[in-house]
Parts: sequence; structure tokens; C-alpha cells
Amino acid sequence: MKAKRILLIVSVVVFLLTACEVPRPGGQSGDITLSTPAPPPAATEETVPPPTEEAAPPATEEAAAPPAAEDIAPEGVPAFVGQPSQPAQPGQALIKLSTEADTMARALGVEEEGAISGIPVLDQVLQQIGATDLSPVTTGLQEAISEPSFSAQTVGEVGRLYRVAFAPEKPVDEVVATLAANPVVEYAEPNYIATIAGEPVNLPLRLTPNDPYYKYQWNFDKIQIPAAWDIATGQGVTVAVVDTGIDFNAPDLAQADHLPGYDFHNNDDDPTDDQGHGTHVAGTIAQSTNNAQGVAGIAFNARLLPVKVMGSNGEGSYENIIKGIMYAVNQGAQVINLSLTGSADSQAMRDAVEYAYRRGVVVVAAAGNHSGPVEFPAAYDDFVIAVGAIRLDDALASYSNFGPQIDLVAPGGDINVDLNGDGYGDGILQQTFRSTGVGYSYRFFEGTSMASPHVAGVAALLRSLKPNASPDEIKSVLMQTARPLGPADKFGAGLVQAADALAAVAGTQPKPPTATPTPTPTATQAPIVQPPTSTPTATATATSTPTSTPTPTATTPPVPTDTPTPTVVPITPPVVSPVAGELLQNGGFEGDGGWVFGDTPVRGGYDTAVVHSGQRAARLGIASGPDRNSFSSVWQKVTIPAEARKVTLKAFVYPVSQDAPYNDVQTIAILNRNFRLLKVLSRELSNSQQWEERVYDLSDLRGQTVYVYFSVFNRGYTGKPSALYVDDVSLTWSP
Repeated sequence: MKAKRILLIVSVVVFLLTACEVPRPGGQSGDITLSTPAPPPAATEETVPPPTEEAAPPATEEAAAPPAAEDIAPEGVPAFVGQPSQPAQPGQALIKLSTEADTMARALGVEEEGAISGIPVLDQVLQQIGATDLSPVTTGLQEAISEPSFSAQTVGEVGRLYRVAFAPEKPVDEVVATLAANPVVEYAEPNYIATIAGEPVNLPLRLTPNDPYYKYQWNFDKIQIPAAWDIATGQGVTVAVVDTGIDFNAPDLAQADHLPGYDFHNNDDDPTDDQGHGTHVAGTIAQSTNNAQGVAGIAFNARLLPVKVMGSNGEGSYENIIKGIMYAVNQGAQVINLSLTGSADSQAMRDAVEYAYRRGVVVVAAAGNHSGPVEFPAAYDDFVIAVGAIRLDDALASYSNFGPQIDLVAPGGDINVDLNGDGYGDGILQQTFRSTGVGYSYRFFEGTSMASPHVAGVAALLRSLKPNASPDEIKSVLMQTARPLGPADKFGAGLVQAADALAAVAGTQPKPPTATPTPTPTATQAPIVQPPTSTPTATATATSTPTSTPTPTATTPPVPTDTPTPTVVPITPPVVSPVAGELLQNGGFEGDGGWVFGDTPVRGGYDTAVVHSGQRAARLGIASGPDRNSFSSVWQKVTIPAEARKVTLKAFVYPVSQDAPYNDVQTIAILNRNFRLLKVLSRELSNSQQWEERVYDLSDLRGQTVYVYFSVFNRGYTGKPSALYVDDVSLTWSP
């Protein structure tokens, strides 16, 4: 049975990463192969100072030049925006058993007996769906960790996760619904598949001293890395790269400190990258630096933990990613980078990132590359730092996802422009596999996969300075010191600033870096979005639960003088009894005031054909015609009186969908004053095609300024549309 279980795990279709596939085999020209001299002895902080803005080139030895370029492809490859091969793995589901059922199943030997759980009420359903295997997710972890002290109980809530295998021809949705209805199952869901983001372009020709290609890493100056190196370099911090693995045979990574790691895709102890994405991501975090070779890494003295959860095709299952996260925590990682995204919301994945967060691990994740709502696990903003991508000119990258879960942005690149005039598209440069898959070269990728490791690297710098800082403290410092760029639902708190964040923790002032002029935008550049006014015009999506700390605006402290403060005679205002009433404007959508439609792909609008009362209603999504990856939203800002005792939101909605669950989604939510997700009231996919009244108690939000928010996300998988009509919305309160 164990062999059978392993075979099933190996056959799991997987989770598409946040960068395109870089196939290892093949034989095409297009990259320069460097003639790399034997690497010098590893640099240490005692012998070689970390590079700074003021660092002079070493005078003793000139870096070797690469051979002349033969055939550099001039065109760039855009960020990956494709869809996974299928929404979920056929013949598999993930379930979470109740505490009592989990205890009983393990006591009766479920790990040895396969689908026979020993729990009659569960076995009856397993037999009904034709289950062939029931395996605790922790089984693979026990094999990877090999510690006698490790058991399902040591991982708490996540230890009650099981994978159910059944006949692949059975409809996954029907099986999941049957399992979810069982009294000993807390929840059931498909074993989802999701996507990656980043692609290579060219190799620079010229060398510059110390790390010769550092001059092409515009992204490091952008986030104050040279000044940050004067304060910390990541010493003593372990960063887990949960990805396609890491290839430490790459010459420029050979000196990077690292742990052995594990491969959950192939269930062995060799997590060597066979795809290229994970090696590139790892380089941004902790590439060997000051070694007179290649490029630099942000936290170059940190220790890398390779955790392979995806195969050479750039795909991996939610199950393997969950195992990878749990494994990284167990192995002592203080920071986890997840440059991967899934379009399906998963309670099991949420449990996994919460597991890491509760144990003090900073989890950083890419937002995704579909120009739509933040994807998962980045959308679980209570436990994850969600990272969007910007270009060299600080504009939001056209591919970057956005929404109220975005915490920060970091350089993700745009290989379609050369704003700094260095002769190459403005991607993120690191060493990885050649495009032919033979040997290594320095390649430009773009995507939120590239943005996420920037923040993970800076988090490692902070952790090295303050090892006991909680994930919330790290997140708060990063957000408070970020440089604001625009609306919070697009840029979060702003662009991560490494030196300012470290200075805030260390209580010092960073050395000002040499100013790097920002190019004047041209007609081909994306416009920089201005911050929202009291009525925002930004787009957003609700898929997780963040709480952001507003970025403070620096002010000059007042200079005290001897001028006496005049005595003010207080005037007692008359006591005014609060009056209950309606807080929303234009709840029936008969006028144009109050509501704001998000400026998103397939913008919402008014409709006169489907109304609950009056002449028109709000329409979100695609009601008919070809479906495509799109997003629609509408919201209204309102302040709930502090005197309110009872606050009630009522709305009539008319759901329409030809799609299946787990593809599209219709959402009703409340956002906080910073346009960040505060509460999900409804997240579903319905095709009732009738008006339904929804009523929600919001009394716990008294005294807060919030946004009442409706949205529809079409993922474009099947070509089948989904929409939501909204009418007669009211938000009333009583003292």
C-alpha cells in the first residue's frame, strides 16, 4: 500500500509556478556561456567588506571578460500569464478530519490500511466514492524529516489533513461535495493546480568590477540594497525557497550557504532544480556576492533551504506545496519565499501558511501575473506578505495582480522596455539555466515571481538584525518604511525600502545612496497611478484578510518656543442624540453618485434588463458571450457611527454563471479604510438566476470607516461566463 501511495503522489499533477517553463533538455543557441575561472575563496565579512555605494573596485585583479556574443536574442519574453493544465488534479481530494476522527483513524492504523479508516461513517462514504487510498499529508513529511520526535501531533491543525484518492473518471466536484457532507470531515476540496511567473531574455556583454554584472541589477538600487549592506547581510538567517528546487552547481551560487533540503515532487532527498525558476529566485535572495563573478544577492550571507515542490514542467500540487511549507518550518526557516500562485482558494493551503505564521516564520508570496485579483497563497494576507511588481519607472507592471491584499511592491521588471539605456530589457537578472537547458547563463526574468524574493531577501536582512521579531513586526516595519507609489489596492504600502527598514529596527540612519535618476516616461510607459482621494478610482479584489499599517508621512517636529499657550475656555457642545438611518448613497443605483466601479478588465456598469426595483441595477462580470480572464468590482466608502449598537447590511443579488465552482467567483466583502480586505461576507459561484436577499450583521464595525464591496472574477479557463447583478443595497444603523 505504501508503494502504491508513493506512486500516486509521484503522479500528482501539480501547481504551475509564477514563471514560464525553462526546459532543461534541448539544443538551441541564444545565450552566452561564460568561461568561468575557478572561484576565489569564499568572502567573509572580516576579510571582504560588503559592497556599498562607496565601495571602490578591487585594484588587484581584473575580472575576466566573457567571450564575444554569438547570438543574443534581442526580443524579450513576457511574464507568464497562462493557465494551469487543469483546475484540479483528477482522482484526488484533500480533506480535514475532525480531531476525534483523526485520533481514531491514526489509532486504527490508517497509514497502513489505506482507504480503510476504521471509522464506519467515513468508510461508508469512502466506499461510495470508490476511494482507493486515504493518506495523511504528514506521511511524506515524516519520510523527509526523519526525526523520531516528528509526528502528526507536532504540526497541530495541519496534521489532520488527508489525501483521498479515487477513480480519475469520477467528477471531482461531486466527490468533494459528498466528502464535505460527512459529519467527521471539517472540509473537503480538490487538490488544486496553480501557476508561475517569469521568463528569461538576454545576457549582458560587459563586465564591471566586483560582481561584474551588478551594473545591470537596477533593481537593487531601487530598493536601497547598497545602503542596507552597511547594516546587515543576512548572517544567521535561513530562507526557504519553496519552488522548483535550487541548482547549486551554478557557478555563481557555488559559494552560497545552504542546507540539504528535500524534493517533495519526486519524494527524495535531492532538491536540485530541473526547471530553472527556483535557481533564479534563490539568486535574488542570496546569490554569492563580492566574488568577482556574475551578479549579487540581497541577503548574501543568509542560508538557503531548497524545497522542491514542482517538476521540470513548472507544475506542482497544493498537497506538495503544503508539505514543503511545513517541512521548511520544521527545518528552522525564518523566512519562506513562495514565488508561485494558484487561482483556487484552498482552506488546506490557508492552514499551511497559518501554520508557518503561528510559528514565527515570515511568509512572502507573489501576487500573480494575470492583471487581476491577488491569487493564492498571497491572498491569505493575515499570514502572508503579498508582493506585486513594478517597473524601473515605478509604474505597476502591466501583468501584476492587484487588490486589497497587496502589502508591498518590489521590482518585477518589464523586458519590453529599456528605460535605463543599458541595451537590455528591464528584467531582473540572475544566473540560471541557459535557454537550451545545457549549462548556465545570466538571464533576465520578469514577473511577480521576481518581485517576491526581493521582499523575502529584505525580510532576511531584518531577521538577521532582530532574530526574535514576529512576522507581524517584520511586516509592519516593511510597510511603514515603504515608499508610497499610489493607491493601496495597487501598490500596497509602496515600494520596499531595505535600508530604511533596517534603520528603523537598528535605530540608525542609513547612508544615503547615490541618486539614480528616474527616466522621464515616454508614450510607451505605463502611467503612474495617483493616490486615491476620498473616493478611490483604483481597482481591487477581495480574496483574503489583510490588516495594513498606514505608511506614515514624515513631518518636521515643531520647535518649542517661549510663547505662552493662550488659555482656552472650553465650550460644552450640546448633547445631540444620534439618529438611526441609512448610511449609503444611491443604494438602488438609480443615480450616478455614491458608488465607484473599479477600473479593471471588463469594468462593471449599470443594467436596465435585470433589476430588482426601479430602472436599473449594477452589473459585474460577464453575463453572456465568450468568457476571458477578467475582473469587475463596485464599492462605496462609508463611516459607521461609533454610537451604533446595531448595524445591518442588506443587498439583493442576482447571480449568473455557466461555469463550475473553483473557476469563477462572486464576492461580497468589507474593506477597511486603507482599502484592504477586512471581512468576506460571501464568496461563492451561483447560477440561481433569481433575486436573493443577503443580510449581514456589521455591528462589530461600529466607529470604523469601511468600503462596502462587490466583485466578480472570471478566470477564463472554460470560456463560460459568470456575473452578478446587485440592487437595493442598504446599510442601516440604530443606537
